[in-house]
Amino acid sequence: MQLELITGVMLDFDGAPVCFSWRDRPYTVCSKPVRWYSRKLWWHEAESAAKGVGSALVETEMWRLWAVSDTNRVFFELTHKLPEDHWEIVKGD
Repeated sequence: MQLELITGVMLDFDGAPVCFSWRDRPYTVCSKPVRWYSRKLWWHEAESAAKGVGSALVETEMWRLWAVSDTNRVFFELTHKLPEDHWEIVKGD
């Protein structure tokens, strides 16, 4: 599984992505994003837990959505890593 960083993520009031940049191209979300949480292998990823970030060690926020750029429409799976607030593409077909 290859991950690519995305930037400029803007969210709606519910925390769902509405637009972002990937490979220097802006994308606008054109479907209702679906959110779920995936379990992490926290014992491989975390050396120690800071107070108050326990759920971020165990779960990763995931989103599935369609987005459009000026030239195409693409289905994305995004991951939102907390507490770092990093967004990455897990899959883009």
